[in-house]
Amino acid sequence: MRNPYFQFSGGIFAALLFLVGLFFLFIFLPMSIVAEAFSKLGLTPAQGVLMFIAILIGRTVNLPVFTSERLVMVQRPASVRFSMDEMGRPMQIQEDSANELVKQVFAVNVGGCILPLLLSLTFLVSLHLDGKADGLYGWLGFALVMVAGGCYAIAKADPFTGLRVPLFMPALMTFLSVFFFVPEPFRPVAAYVAGTMGTLIGGNLIPLLTPRIRNAVGTPQVAIGGAGTFGGVFVAGILAVLLA
Repeated sequence: MRNPYFQFSGGIFAALLFLVGLFFLFIFLPMSIVAEAFSKLGLTPAQGVLMFIAILIGRTVNLPVFTSERLVMVQRPASVRFSMDEMGRPMQIQEDSANELVKQVFAVNVGGCILPLLLSLTFLVSLHLDGKADGLYGWLGFALVMVAGGCYAIAKADPFTGLRVPLFMPALMTFLSVFFFVPEPFRPVAAYVAGTMGTLIGGNLIPLLTPRIRNAVGTPQVAIGGAGTFGGVFVAGILAVLLA
């Protein structure tokens, strides 16, 4: 029986066209969307693209801030080592996986927490400097509470990522609370701040302060804005601004 195989016979032009399509779909289009969103918040397209790259790179960086005394179980993977038998012949020895107890570490993610926080503060300060912040905080507080409350209701403890929030739900809640209730001049900034900070507060911080949820998190490292929440924070900030 012959194994299935893939054969491409479209020529070099078709291959290049396919690569260009992938570049447009996965790189150019997301960057364009992000640049458009950040332009509504006062950044130039170049600054928006640079911030997009910084957030993606920062996603891989977690900064530990607290080590708990709580011990969690971590499975050590099986390992293979090589040795020599009595006759001098090489032999392979496989060690079975084992569990070990480690202290749980809490961290903050650079791309999913620190950079969105700094951007939120930057946009708020910019509004103050332009004299356009009068009346903002009441509407912003309302949207923030709505998003945080909704994210807290749907946040779940995940054995692999710590805390998980559905990808598009924070963006939907942000859009509904901002588009229908917040006055138009405040919508872009309110959408970004409420979308990102509301997701972090309701999806990470409040659950970690709730003993029932915190005790259900069994990962050795819990990153605020990290895996499980980063997507919700990013999509909420960008998509909500575009829709608002």
